[in-house]
Amino acid sequence: MRFVWIFRVFFISVFLNGTCGDRGNLKKFWKPCFVGDQIENTCTDPSNSCHGKSDKQFKLVRLEGVKTGHVQWLEVDDGRKPVKLITRAMTPLVLVVISLYVEIPDFLSEEECDHIITLAKESGLQTSTSGYFTYDGDLDEELALADSDWTLAPEQAFAGNYSLWDANGDGSIDAQEVKAFAGKHKQLYLDDEEVQEMVKHLQINDELRDGRIKEQFFNKLNINKIMRYMNFLKDKSPRHRFRFSQQAWLRQDKTADPVLRRLHERVIRLTKLPRRIVQGGEPMQVLRYEKFGHYHGHLDSTIKDPTVPCCHQNHLRAPDCRVCRFITILYYLNNVEEGGETAFLIADNTTTTPDEIENSKAATNEFNLSINCHSANLVLPPMKGTAIMWYNNFIDPDSGLLGAVDRSTYHGGCDVIKGEKWIANNWLTAPTKYSKHIKSMFDTGFD
Repeated sequence: MRFVWIFRVFFISVFLNGTCGDRGNLKKFWKPCFVGDQIENTCTDPSNSCHGKSDKQFKLVRLEGVKTGHVQWLEVDDGRKPVKLITRAMTPLVLVVISLYVEIPDFLSEEECDHIITLAKESGLQTSTSGYFTYDGDLDEELALADSDWTLAPEQAFAGNYSLWDANGDGSIDAQEVKAFAGKHKQLYLDDEEVQEMVKHLQINDELRDGRIKEQFFNKLNINKIMRYMNFLKDKSPRHRFRFSQQAWLRQDKTADPVLRRLHERVIRLTKLPRRIVQGGEPMQVLRYEKFGHYHGHLDSTIKDPTVPCCHQNHLRAPDCRVCRFITILYYLNNVEEGGETAFLIADNTTTTPDEIENSKAATNEFNLSINCHSANLVLPPMKGTAIMWYNNFIDPDSGLLGAVDRSTYHGGCDVIKGEKWIANNWLTAPTKYSKHIKSMFDTGFD
């Protein structure tokens, strides 16, 4: 017994607390390597094997389309009829490298859709956030700060220029010009009722003459307060903030609901990915979008230095990590009365580049899908049971693992005009050549 105990201590010490050099320069180890209390997130040399012999041939795979509109059938072997894959858009980037969006009608049955919604409701829905940004705040507190200091911040100094507000140069500012200013300079798109509410809340009625503001009265205004009001609406109000939805997370591991376990098997057959990749994906995210619900244009994977660890492998909660979602599968769980489309901003586009839409000085904010939904290149209306699948990253040609982010996959959810929208996301994460030795934090097994 004493010998066994000593062996166990030695084993744990070597694999968890020792230096990577303890196992030789090639770093062939089965578990994450720790140096002191820090996880070794990368291999010194990405060409070295970090996995061990049984995983040496592990590589990512991706389906390839033929052309937009091409239909292919795939057997899923779970008692259902073959699924129909429709290629929606492909954008040639470098020779044979393409961006592929696949639409899969009836991938979920009506009963499965309803069941997933029920599970989400029972789990409890919380306000969706983007990254670490929250929507908490108090408008009155924000405006009180402006009352005590009228000074415009340097980046807001332009707002004190009357001519920028008086677009037609007629010597007065009306509601339409206020809306135009907010849209052009703040990417904030107000309606008439919101302008009236702003005037009332800021108590600037005395400066109005027949619903207009002359320059002499404009110069008496606290412009800093107006700008703080607009900033608050843009960042905090449900209608205008970057994201407006509620979400729940559903486990898809060995303790999961049977419907979700069956869906997991279907996803393995659909993607043709190794089981360990699919079972290492994030829990299913279920979202509800009510009226005005939306999610402006974004990428599902993070663009950062490739040596920054992937968040799904960030066992020690390092402050900096990147989202490494190789595949997104989005499921429409209901039919929406009006609106709620999924828009891909520049899919299959040969004239607009990611650099152009990422330019902060661009004349229009292409990411704002409340305004630009139907100017996007690919717009897919929600249809209950339909799945959409796309690849957020290329495959690294040297290692066959996660490569660079595909910036042509900018996408988002358009405003719900009438009714509500329910969707779910399966994000299938993957390792890079620097991190293939680290198990996904979400991989708890399915056996």
